[in-house]
Amino acid sequence: MRLSLIIATVLIVQEFATSAYVFIIALQQNYPMWGIHLIWLGTTILDTYVGYVIGRFTRDRLRGTKLERWIENGAAKMRATLGAHGEKFSLALLGVIDFPYVNGFLGAWIGLPLRTTALLTLAGNFVWYLVLWGTVLGLSAFVSDPDILILMLVGIGILSHFLFRLFKANKG
Repeated sequence: MRLSLIIATVLIVQEFATSAYVFIIALQQNYPMWGIHLIWLGTTILDTYVGYVIGRFTRDRLRGTKLERWIENGAAKMRATLGAHGEKFSLALLGVIDFPYVNGFLGAWIGLPLRTTALLTLAGNFVWYLVLWGTVLGLSAFVSDPDILILMLVGIGILSHFLFRLFKANKG
């Protein structure tokens, strides 16, 4: 039960290195993979729902304000740029790199139904989840010492941070 709560916590936070490390520990303790998959599915749906509810509440509270008009003007420009299904496609792509509750919030704000928002978020987040499992299974196939694995994961995290900064610096 304790390991299940730890898995749920890292899946809500969705920090890659921590999630990978917890998954490796879970596999070493013979925790069933289907259990992890069910926890992922449940936390993703719950996160999306919470974000959606907060998004609807926020939008209702801001209705008629200057901030809402400013956001709607930006959203109208984005809709014109993205086309008819651009919002949905963008929401699914954002699911790969952001958190389900952020997607839920955005889906509510742009007026998508909860079911559509949840499915698009689930599809995008599934890609993140597959990459996470690829990392976990790949690393655990070569290294069995958890201390070495955490160092490798931290190294991957630091390297990716600098690569993203370099990419951002060259782009802008």
